[in-house]
Amino acid sequence: MLPVLCLFTDSLEPSGVGVHMLALSAALRHSYRIVFACPPTPGGAPLLLRAQRMGITIHPLRVRGGGRPQPLDWLRTERVAIFHAHAGIAWEGHAGVAAARAAGVPVVLRTEHLPYLITDRVQQDHYRDTLRLVDRVVCVSEGVRASFQRAGVPVRLLHVIHNGIALPPRVPSPPARERLRTALGLRPDDHLVLTVGRMTEQKGYGDLLEAIPTVIRHVPQARFLWAGDGPLREALRARIRAQRLAAHVHLLGRRDDVPGLIAAADLFVLPSRFEGLPLAALEAMAAGVPVIGTRVCGLSEVICDGVTGRLVTARDSVALAAAIQATLEQPGIAAAWGRAGRLRVEREFSAARMTRETAALYEELCREKWPRHERRYLADPLREIQGDGSGISEGSDVPVIRVARHEWRREWAVSGEAVDEGG
Repeated sequence: MLPVLCLFTDSLEPSGVGVHMLALSAALRHSYRIVFACPPTPGGAPLLLRAQRMGITIHPLRVRGGGRPQPLDWLRTERVAIFHAHAGIAWEGHAGVAAARAAGVPVVLRTEHLPYLITDRVQQDHYRDTLRLVDRVVCVSEGVRASFQRAGVPVRLLHVIHNGIALPPRVPSPPARERLRTALGLRPDDHLVLTVGRMTEQKGYGDLLEAIPTVIRHVPQARFLWAGDGPLREALRARIRAQRLAAHVHLLGRRDDVPGLIAAADLFVLPSRFEGLPLAALEAMAAGVPVIGTRVCGLSEVICDGVTGRLVTARDSVALAAAIQATLEQPGIAAAWGRAGRLRVEREFSAARMTRETAALYEELCREKWPRHERRYLADPLREIQGDGSGISEGSDVPVIRVARHEWRREWAVSGEAVDEGG
C-alpha cells in the first residue's frame, strides 16, 4: 500500500506555488498516493484540473471569510501520512497545518515560497505557534532561509530545496520562433521584451514602466509584452495610455501559452522588488532567453550577472533601462547569455533535482518518526529506479522519482481510535 502524501495550499492565487506542487505530484505519484488540495479560484481551478487529469485525488478547498479553509475531515479518511503545506506568503497555510496535526498526520512540513514578510504582531505570533506543529520548514532559496532565520525560526527546522522546472525538450528552431512572433503581430525587426507575473507591487511593473521611455528612445523597435493579471492591471493600463506608450507596451492578461511567449522573446525582464525563487526566470533561461532581473532574494541565486543575464538594483529604473538597452543592442552577448542560462538550469535547477531532494527529505522525516525496528523498507531510499541509476526517468513532460515505499506497521491514533495502517 502506498503511503498517502497531501500537497496543500490555501493560497487564493497559487501561481508558481501551484506549478511547484504539480511538478512534485507528477514526479512522486508512483511512490505515494497523492492528494492535491487548493482553492478552486481562477488561479487554483486549472491546477486542480491538471492534477485530476494525472489521476491524482483532488480536494478543492472552500475558503471562508478571513482566509480560513473548510474543516479538513478528509485528512482522516484519506489516512494522510505526510502533509506538505505550501505557503505563497508566511501567513498562509496555518489552518492546514493545525488540521493535519489534529487529524494525527505523522509527518507535517511546510514550504515557504517567499521571504519572511510578516510585520503584524498577531500574524507573527500565529506563525510562531504554527512552528511548534511542523517537522521542517523548507525554503526555496538560501535568501528565503536567511530571512526566516533572522525572524527567529530555529535553524534545526530550516531546510533549503531550490525550485526547479521541467526542461523544455529543446530551444525552438528559427522558423518555429518566427511563426510564434508572427502570431503575436511582431515585425521581423522588432525586439520582444517579455515579462510574466501577477500585476502586484511585488513584481515591479511600475519600475519597468518608468524605464521604458528611455529604452525606446534608443531602441525604437522594442516591444514590451506583459503576461499576467492582478489588482494593478487597470492602473498600469491607464499609465501606459497617459505616457502614450500603447504602441510599445501590450498587456496580454492571464495566458496559458507562456512557454510559447518565452520562446518568441528576445529578452526576459523580471523587475521584482522581492522574490523567493521565481519559476518564470528559470523558464526563460531554460528556453535560452537572457534574463534581466533585480538583485533580490532568489533572483540573485539564479542569474549570474554578466554570464546568464544582468542584475540591477530593485526600484532603480535608470539602471534597468540601461541594462535592457545594452542587451538589445548586443545580440551576440544576449545569445551567449541565453546559452549559458539553459546550461545553468539543466545543471542546477531541474525539476528532477528538486523532486529528488524533496523525496529524500520525506524519507529523512519518516526515519525520524519511525525507528528502523518499527518499519520495513520495500526498497532502499531513492533506489527503486528506472533508467540510468540516478533514481530519475526523464519523460517528455516530467521526471519520475521512485522512492522507498513503506509497509506501515504502526498503530496510528485517530480521534482516540487505533487504526491499523499495515498491509
